[in-house]
Amino acid sequence: MNRTARHWHLPLGPVDGPGPQHGMAYVRRALARAPAPELPEGPRSEDVLLVTCELLTNAYSHTPGPICLDLDLDHDTLTVAVTDASTRPPVVRPYRPQQPHGHGMHIVERLSVDWGVTPVPSGKTVWAVLPAP
Repeated sequence: MNRTARHWHLPLGPVDGPGPQHGMAYVRRALARAPAPELPEGPRSEDVLLVTCELLTNAYSHTPGPICLDLDLDHDTLTVAVTDASTRPPVVRPYRPQQPHGHGMHIVERLSVDWGVTPVPSGKTVWAVLPAP
């Protein structure tokens, strides 16, 4: 059984709230407080930040807004989870490199070892699991 070694939780506000930048700054601070052996460093931490940004941006762009951001650091994985107030799952659009947007979930798929959607009473949680160092 894989138990969570560390858990961070950030309540978030409506669409007119602070935006993805607030969540990104929170993740940076959380990772900086993680014990050194558990800390994703270099490219790995950049992957965590990019996945976080994509999940938050989708929640701000395609739902009434995110409700919270959660991070769970286990001995071998880091899970980023964004809960929002919509029951509609994210749409993975066909990959079209000539378009300047619409690639968020492709990025999440590419950088994560797994991702998915879990229904919750208030909407859904979109989560992504990244390897920990």
